[in-house]
Amino acid sequence: MTHIWYEVFPVTLSDRRAMLLQEATHPYGSPWMLPHQSNVHPNAVVIEHLRTVLGQFVSHEKTIVHSTSWRYDAAHDWMLLTYLAILPQTQWQAWLQSPCPLVLTPVGEITASYGDQLFPPEQIERQHVLAHALDHLAALNTYDTSIQSALETEWQDILRQRQPKPAGCLQKAPVLAPPTLSTAHEVVEREVSSILAART
Repeated sequence: MTHIWYEVFPVTLSDRRAMLLQEATHPYGSPWMLPHQSNVHPNAVVIEHLRTVLGQFVSHEKTIVHSTSWRYDAAHDWMLLTYLAILPQTQWQAWLQSPCPLVLTPVGEITASYGDQLFPPEQIERQHVLAHALDHLAALNTYDTSIQSALETEWQDILRQRQPKPAGCLQKAPVLAPPTLSTAHEVVEREVSSILAART
């Protein structure tokens, strides 16, 4: 049975740099992994978890929670729904000195990974997913007034360097070898033939 998980990338600002807020015991760049809850909207699950972990640092006016991509993880039989959580900058260093298993790590210069016109990239790393999420945030910032009002001024310089992208499917290639281009054309031709035959 396929399980649904939400991978959440909480990002904030520190010294005018984008920083990932992650669990200290996890590998660099790891998102927060939250299980799907039946009959509960994914946004509600993510927001509630943020409030539970971060409390007052989750500002209703300056926090952004937005789904940016999805993909199937064949190795675990998981459907992953990616969330970007933008948190307002605050005195994070003072807060992180308290007994808390969270650290701030610089996002750095990361880029998304692309496949071709038929198939997704063969390998997708977590930095590729986060890069796509930030590219999508850059796109939202061009037209979504609620995003524009929530983003702090320092984000403008960071997002200006990114390539705006729509939300979409980020999916690893299947375990089986993908069909050749000629095979893909044959499949398309069969589908077209079926449609034409149904119309006659």
